[in-house]
Amino acid sequence: MKQLLIQNKKNNQVWNSGCASFLVGHKIGSYPLSVAVKCRIGSLEGAEDYALLDTGASWSVIGGDIAAIIEEEIGEPIQSFPISTRLGKISDSLHRIDISLLAEQNSGHDLTVDSTVFVSQEWDGPIVLGYNGFLERIRFALDSGIFPGEELFYFGKSG
Repeated sequence: MKQLLIQNKKNNQVWNSGCASFLVGHKIGSYPLSVAVKCRIGSLEGAEDYALLDTGASWSVIGGDIAAIIEEEIGEPIQSFPISTRLGKISDSLHRIDISLLAEQNSGHDLTVDSTVFVSQEWDGPIVLGYNGFLERIRFALDSGIFPGEELFYFGKSG
């Protein structure tokens, strides 16, 4: 049985709004995702996908087909610069867009985060959820469970 809500031991306040299973070693194309979580980019109803949850990534990265689909939704760039990835250097821009973490049925509520992400059609890797502009704006925890298939990702608003 899933424990849906997590209480802060210091003040007994519940800090998360939802949870969902996460996948370990999930492959998207030829890319294995060490921690894969389900999300929705912008207002793309029905276009949920797994993303790499990467606490070591400086920025969240969206590329390829999804970058082309959300082009009208992201507006003007905030800042342009190149970034270095494990797949090489790519250039493009930071943009603002909502990213929603998807709670499983009967496991709380989805969490939508006004995010700053690096959007580049050059990027052919998976969606990456990184620290700056996304993870720094939420509270989250990973519970690896006791047995395979029990892995849970808890998430809630920061502050």
